[in-house]
Amino acid sequence: MKGITGWARCPGSCGEWIQGTKEGIPFLIGCPINRFVEARAEILFSDPQAIEEDSLAQRGSGWLWKLPEGKEKTHQALQRFAREYTKKLHLSPSVVEIQMESQLQVGKGMASSTADMVAAVGAIAHALGTSLASEEMANLVLAIEPSDPVMFRGVTEFAHRDGAFMRYLGPRVEAHLLMLDGGGVLDTQAFNAGGELPGHYRRNEREIGNALTLFYKGLAQNDLEKIARAGTISARCNQEINPKPFFEEFLAWVTAMGGLGVITAHSGTLLAGVFPIQLLQAERNRILRESHQRFYPNRVEWIETCDGGLEGGIADARRQSIRSC
Repeated sequence: MKGITGWARCPGSCGEWIQGTKEGIPFLIGCPINRFVEARAEILFSDPQAIEEDSLAQRGSGWLWKLPEGKEKTHQALQRFAREYTKKLHLSPSVVEIQMESQLQVGKGMASSTADMVAAVGAIAHALGTSLASEEMANLVLAIEPSDPVMFRGVTEFAHRDGAFMRYLGPRVEAHLLMLDGGGVLDTQAFNAGGELPGHYRRNEREIGNALTLFYKGLAQNDLEKIARAGTISARCNQEINPKPFFEEFLAWVTAMGGLGVITAHSGTLLAGVFPIQLLQAERNRILRESHQRFYPNRVEWIETCDGGLEGGIADARRQSIRSC
């Protein structure tokens, strides 16, 4: 299989539509967006003796992964893939080089770690002539850290810590999102391990339940206004434990600009206004200019929701680079 290169692309997220607990179980509803991580996995050689003699080989797995610097979680995901699937799929240990491009910022609530892991594992799976179901991929990354459901298509209700449930709720919610970053970074693992989080979830479970009921109605009726109101309820609850600067001012301004509400990165730094997909380009340009003048954010940009899910194949197949998205 030497020389075969697989590729895969996974979207990130703009925080979550809703996050909290349901009957005591932590969960979230993901918001995949048209910003991606793309990975290419090339099998350099498949020679057990050569791998054994390579001083960089990882003991135990028999595989050698050559990755960009700083991708420790991705490395863990690839090692887990090798342990779980080498015998199951009758694979030979190999030396694999992974190249990655990302449009996602780290520590902001864009699911960058999850998208990295999913894209890299998806790329090597395609290079090896196989693929993982969304549920398999979710369980693989959940073994490493709490994750986002970006590997699923459509809108997914997801127990993001242990995978206790993974429920498809419907197709993509179509919306423009004005994504604003007030600065700083937040470590998702540290946030989810925080001692204050369980109490926060308990205090807000009723409100999150109300938001969830409204969100379900919005999906069933294709009513973005209800969906955005549900997101706003959850975002306001999150202010208790992960406050965003100028939250109320931003919400009032978004509404005045024709927006329907806000969503937030519950374990990140992002805040986003929810606007109808029909919003014209000229109006988006005007709103973007005013957001800079009013809030002086570290970063602000228009993004769109997307279908979510992993795509990929053999690297010489025709495809669009993330640079042109």
